[in-house]
Amino acid sequence: MITTDFSTVFPSEQLDDPLCPLCGRFQRLPQQLHFPPFAVVRCAHCQLWYLAPRLLESAMLQAYANPEYFAGGGEHGYAHSQGSYVAQAEALQRTFQQFLHNLQQRGLTGGSLLEIGAGYGYLLQQARPYFNQLSGTDFDAVAVENIRQQGFQAFLGGIEALPTQARYEVIVATGVIEHIYQPVDFVNKVRKHLTASGWLILATPQINGFWFWLQGKRWSSFKIPEHVTYYDRHTLNRLYQQCGCLETRFIPYPAAYPLGLIGEKLGVRLPAFLTQYSLWLPATMFALAARFSDAAD
Repeated sequence: MITTDFSTVFPSEQLDDPLCPLCGRFQRLPQQLHFPPFAVVRCAHCQLWYLAPRLLESAMLQAYANPEYFAGGGEHGYAHSQGSYVAQAEALQRTFQQFLHNLQQRGLTGGSLLEIGAGYGYLLQQARPYFNQLSGTDFDAVAVENIRQQGFQAFLGGIEALPTQARYEVIVATGVIEHIYQPVDFVNKVRKHLTASGWLILATPQINGFWFWLQGKRWSSFKIPEHVTYYDRHTLNRLYQQCGCLETRFIPYPAAYPLGLIGEKLGVRLPAFLTQYSLWLPATMFALAARFSDAAD
C-alpha cells in the first residue's frame, strides 16, 4: 500500500516535470493519481502512464548504485524485510525458471544471453540449461561481483558498459524498462548489441490490468519514485515500433511472490509459518519480445 507523503523527503530542486517519455508530447489526460509531490499521469497522445513530476535521474542512479539497495536499506529500493530482494530469491528463481521454459517453447533460447539489470544473478542461474554463454549488467558493484563469482560474465553499469562489438542472440530485461527515463533511447542502444536474428525481451508490470483496476492508487507496482513509466501491451509494442522492430511476440510471464509480501501489500498479517511459502499470481507482469531491422552480426 502506498501511503508515504514524499513532499517532506524530496525538495523541488530534485524533481523535473518531463514530456511523455514515449512520444515526447505534453498532452495529458485529466485522469491523474497523486502521491505528492509526485503524480502518475497519462499521455493523451500515446496513452502511456508515467511519473510527472519525477526524481532527477542522477539522484535515482545514485540509489541504484548504493550497496544497500538490494539488501533492503538505503533511501529507496526494497525497504522492508519481506520485500527485500534477497528475501524474494526463491520466488524469483521459480518465476525465472518458468519464464525461461516459456522462451524455450517459443524457440527463443540458445546461443548467448545478456541480462540487463541482473541483480544477484537469479535469472542467469536458471538460464544455464538454455544458453551457451551467459552475461549480465548491473549498477551495483556488489551484485556484479556476486555474478562473476558464479562464473558469469558481468559488466558494471548499464548498456553503455558493454564492449562496442558485443552481440547476443537474446537480451532480456525483467523489471527494468519501468525504471528507464528515456525508453526509446534505451531500446535503440540495446538493439545494436543484438545479432542479426536476435531478440530483445522486456518484462514489466502490467498497468491497465486486473490488479491495477482492483487496487487503484494502492497498486504495488507504482513503486514511487523508482518506477517512472508504466506499460501495457499497447504502449510497450509502440515503444518497439518506434525503434524499428520487424516482429513482436507476447510471452506469458507468470510470477511467484512470497506470501509474506502478498500479505503486506494487502495489509494482512499472516502467521509466521506461512510467510516462507510462495504463491503464483496471474497477470501481474507480462513480457514482449521483439526483433529489429538493423540488428547486425
